[in-house]
Amino acid sequence: MTTESTTQADKPRIGVRELTPTDGDFLVDMVVEAVNWSGEHHTRRGVLGSPRLARYAVGWGRPGDLGLVAVDLEGPRGLQVPVGAAWLRYFPSKEPGYGFVAPGIPEVSLAIVPGYRRRGIGRALLINLLARARAQGTGHVSLSVARANPALALYVALGFQPVPDAPGASAESVTLVLDLILPGSTRPEPPDQPA
Repeated sequence: MTTESTTQADKPRIGVRELTPTDGDFLVDMVVEAVNWSGEHHTRRGVLGSPRLARYAVGWGRPGDLGLVAVDLEGPRGLQVPVGAAWLRYFPSKEPGYGFVAPGIPEVSLAIVPGYRRRGIGRALLINLLARARAQGTGHVSLSVARANPALALYVALGFQPVPDAPGASAESVTLVLDLILPGSTRPEPPDQPA
């Protein structure tokens, strides 16, 4: 486990671990948090009942899935409590995600439990996830974000660029892509993608 810690009393000690298939319920919770970013009232049942939303979490652990979980290292009774996640997943063109750009470009998702937001946890998770994706040979990642979502500023600060003609772009949301290919490097083939 990679640990980030702080000595400030108002900031929790946060650790980072891999997102595994046993985190399925928590991942559904994170999809709920992601779609409720502005106070909507989507539920677990609603997310699981929507194929377009459920695909971000259901069946986690298939080839190409990559994710990280932030945990509060000082949870009740010494437990490590999950407080956020950043993950990427490949979607086929016949079942695209909201931030779909093209086959072979995975879509990034990020969500933090409300009481832990605006503390740098999302930024740290995303930077770590992008570094791991790059190390595995991922050339580009995409995402969709509401134009009014404060997270848009984070994505732009990390180098994500708008894709104006993306299928999911609208007046309310923007599709962004990030080039992970370092100058002078070559990229291995991506993992087998679902058809």
